[in-house]
Amino acid sequence: MNFKKNLATVFLSVTLLMTGISSAFAKDYTDIPEDYWAAEEIEDVVTKNIVPIFGDNTYRPLEKVTRVEWTGMLLRALGLSQAPITSEPNYSDVNQNTYGYQDIARSDQFGLIYGYTDGEFKPQRFITKVETASIMSHITKDTDVDTTNLTQFADYQQIPNWGMKPFSKAVKYGLYVNYPLETELNPNRDLNRAEAAVLLARLMKALDLVQDDKKAQAPVEEEPAEPAEYVLSVEHLDDYDIAIVDRVSITNLRRIILAKNVFEVSFVEKFNSKKANIGDVVPFYFKKDVRTVEGTLVIPANTKLYATVAELRDKDWINKNAEVYLHFEKMVFPNGNEYPFIARVLNNQEGVLSENKWLKPLEYTIAGAAIGGAAIGLPIGEANHRSGDGMAIGFPTGAGVGLLTGWLTPGVNFKAGADEDVLVELKVDCSLYNDYTQQVTTTTTVVE
Repeated sequence: MNFKKNLATVFLSVTLLMTGISSAFAKDYTDIPEDYWAAEEIEDVVTKNIVPIFGDNTYRPLEKVTRVEWTGMLLRALGLSQAPITSEPNYSDVNQNTYGYQDIARSDQFGLIYGYTDGEFKPQRFITKVETASIMSHITKDTDVDTTNLTQFADYQQIPNWGMKPFSKAVKYGLYVNYPLETELNPNRDLNRAEAAVLLARLMKALDLVQDDKKAQAPVEEEPAEPAEYVLSVEHLDDYDIAIVDRVSITNLRRIILAKNVFEVSFVEKFNSKKANIGDVVPFYFKKDVRTVEGTLVIPANTKLYATVAELRDKDWINKNAEVYLHFEKMVFPNGNEYPFIARVLNNQEGVLSENKWLKPLEYTIAGAAIGGAAIGLPIGEANHRSGDGMAIGFPTGAGVGLLTGWLTPGVNFKAGADEDVLVELKVDCSLYNDYTQQVTTTTTVVE
């Protein structure tokens, strides 16, 4: 890294550290203009400590909301976040070391948010708008529902069958969000923090609609949203010069790998584009620990990374190689903890797995040169004792024919062997909660 980059990084680190520490006690945020569509609701939920702001004094309205984050927000809106815990949640992916465990336990105790049929709660999965509509319907008092009220929305047919009646009830009670188009619900899209603020603000104004056993009789609006998050330091990944960003933000709660960081991962098994289909899951893994320059473990060795084949383009004439477009979706630590990991490959073309376009023409050129030299050079040499001239003619002629053949024939399929490496670039920030990292650190120590 050059001096200017280092100087800028140090300045950013100090700035984030100072603002992060002070923001633990502040409610102001810097990224919501007064005319923002959800500005009033965001101010309401932040002032009442329903939704916490981030350590750099931002609200981040477009950031998606996970199930465990929504659980905590909902409990605070209903005044239940400090209720005594009388039972433990029975989910296979939740234990006392899970981030948000107490919120999940209280939610399970009051019957607010259900888990999945496979016995998991999936705390780090993003929650969708239809799921929040189902929750709003579940916690509110019964009423007659006529699903024809959904036909006013152009995309109502996108609502899954199980969500039709709950969504209809949520619409009847006004506990839904349809921004920016009033005629669309976008039911299967992940909920963002701006939409969460609107839903929670509306819910708090309509607590009389909530079932009595699912709310506090006197909701406490001023209780703090625990724990507050603040930046401790900004560290660096320094493995690849092509990375546009090299920073990892370390807070008291999590490691945040910033978008544009680059990592080297390896194929778990052989891959051939000729045998692949759209929708296939392609597994990768990290061969070694990913640590910051400062020494913090970010991603442990043997962490799996899963991508889905999003698009395939077959090889074609005039040396057009097959192309594979992958959508990286999630990362699974050796201890089973799962995180969203949205990334793209960085091969000879950005975002595409494809063989080098010069490989086949080069092979044909070399082969053509050898054949041309043998075929033309030797006969001329025998007849005229001028084999040198023959070779001089044969090699370039054969090479030219080989190069032309290499370009005019079809390209090649993409192939990769097990353990073959590929670079991937992170497209959106990736958050790794500290309690998960601590568990992984312990596991890694045992393995070593």
